[in-house]
Amino acid sequence: MQQSIGKIKATLLASLMLIVVFACSDSTDDDSDTIGNWTKTTPFKGRPRSGAISFTIGSKAYVGLGYDGDEYLSDFYVYDLALGYWETKKAFPGTLRERAVAFSVDGNGYIGLGYNRDEDKEELGDFWKYDPADDEWIQVNDFEGTARYNAVTFTIGNKAYVGTGYDGDKYNSDFWEYNVSEDSWTEIASFPGEKIESGFAFVIGANAYVAGGRNNGLYNAGFWMFNAESRTWTNKAPDDDASDYDEFELAVARHDAVAVTVDDQAYVMCGYSSSGVASGSVYVYDAVTNEWGEKTAFEGAARIMAVGFTLNNRIFLGTGQNGSSRFDDIWEFKPGEEYDETN
Repeated sequence: MQQSIGKIKATLLASLMLIVVFACSDSTDDDSDTIGNWTKTTPFKGRPRSGAISFTIGSKAYVGLGYDGDEYLSDFYVYDLALGYWETKKAFPGTLRERAVAFSVDGNGYIGLGYNRDEDKEELGDFWKYDPADDEWIQVNDFEGTARYNAVTFTIGNKAYVGTGYDGDKYNSDFWEYNVSEDSWTEIASFPGEKIESGFAFVIGANAYVAGGRNNGLYNAGFWMFNAESRTWTNKAPDDDASDYDEFELAVARHDAVAVTVDDQAYVMCGYSSSGVASGSVYVYDAVTNEWGEKTAFEGAARIMAVGFTLNNRIFLGTGQNGSSRFDDIWEFKPGEEYDETN
């Protein structure tokens, strides 16, 4: 009897050892398959915040506004990649806000829309131009759709496009083209997917892509391409029975995320994931193959409503929020490097 018990114990021990070996092997394989490395860089000069705006002009990134948990902020800064530090610029003179949109066209920056809970009308519809040569803000024509926040924006050529978002009463799918030379808005074909807020957008070549967001608390897994020349939309989501659909859904089913583009690839980072928590996951989209892949997760605290930008094909992400915590750190992502846990 004792001999039988001894054999049983030996068999169980051997099985447990095999389980441990296989578990370790799987973990190692997963780590080696994920490429991309994060390094901390010069921290943002202003106070920690979420819902800030950012745009780039040449090799400089401009970041400002947002909410620090107690008050809305008007401060505004520029990061010069060549110099490697942040410099204070003229504060924003309009109504303070978070969750606005921002873009740059023809050497000037633009911000508009947004949210301020302290205003009689919480949703905002005004637009402002920033002239970096004179460090001046100039108010331009208001957005011609309903005032809103959590909209998406992108630029193609010398035109900017703004759409979707929440106006305090409903989710929206309308889209508008802004002609900077004429300071005029023209309504174009609406976004054909779900009406959404807090989606993300990026541009690759002559096309823009819009995805993510939420509607009535539900996560959106739509993915659409916009062609500016024809002003038409094309569905780019794979069929839900496709072999790569699960990875696609993990990449796009999120809101309050950051999306940036380098060459023919876009990177979607952080935001609220479909599990309902702030995420640090990172996915890359290849426009040539129309496929998604996972990259090394963000190495800072998982967050929502961060800012992201690219300078000379280098990717940066910072600020943002997780619960009641807000951040002023800035990280650089190097998508082609192997993960290095020491930096």
